[in-house]
Amino acid sequence: MPSDPSRTRETNTADLVAESLMPGRPDAVRRLFNAQGAPAPTILWSPELSELPSPQMRRFAALLDTWRDADGRVPRDDFDLEAFEGLKDWIMLVEPEGESFRYSYYGKGIQNHYGRDLTGLLTREIGGHIAQFFEGVYRAAHQRGEWVYSEHEPPQAVFVRAWRRLIVPLYTGDEVISAFAVVNLPENELRAGLELMPDPVFVIAEDHSVQYVNRAGLRFFDLSPTRQPAENLQDLTGIALENAGSAENMLAAGRVVDSIQLTLKGGIAERLVMTVSAAEHRGRAYYVAVMRLIPT
Repeated sequence: MPSDPSRTRETNTADLVAESLMPGRPDAVRRLFNAQGAPAPTILWSPELSELPSPQMRRFAALLDTWRDADGRVPRDDFDLEAFEGLKDWIMLVEPEGESFRYSYYGKGIQNHYGRDLTGLLTREIGGHIAQFFEGVYRAAHQRGEWVYSEHEPPQAVFVRAWRRLIVPLYTGDEVISAFAVVNLPENELRAGLELMPDPVFVIAEDHSVQYVNRAGLRFFDLSPTRQPAENLQDLTGIALENAGSAENMLAAGRVVDSIQLTLKGGIAERLVMTVSAAEHRGRAYYVAVMRLIPT
């Protein structure tokens, strides 16, 4: 059977990324991201606790540090997801499988922000330059046997400014890395503020595809945090985005549009005030639709 050339190309790129993460070979990672119009990711091997950028990540690292054996390794048998409590939603378990790596656990918080559940998938099945980057990082971590911190900019369709992760090898036996424990935290100031709002909020791209829904929106419309990227506001809620013009023009003019909308909730028609404005995220304009229930 002939080989799949695209798969071979991705594997070769992942090899280059892995090699570039060894001492003295920094260029392949930078070129991989620059070709997508993105800055090179930050990679830090064997980081000190003080070098980790968030309290959640430092808590993850500190707990794992207590599980190290006499050789400084974290035994897989000692790793306990339940010990992380609320942080569990931001943890992944990644296991080597052939030339790739499989997600055996993928936290719900990551699913919500990424819009997909990768449980059971291989890193190479994600596709694109991100899959090549992930495979390369895990291969290099497997070879080096070190903890590694990374920060990278995701593709534009992912409504996160940057993903910050700490990858920790887990050992079965003296020198066998059988999995990686990973904490994966999104950084996005705009999104963080929207999560605090009590009303449903939708962030929508120019093509009307929904990029993000806050917790209040998920609850009110009974939506799953994982959605298909092409789904639009009307598909998800029955409410159309109309008379808004382009998001870029709305942003430039500071324009805000209010409208009264009807939606069915529990078989009962409810009235909402929908306020549509625009905001900038990573150099692009997006619609921001806020919906407030009109009391009856």
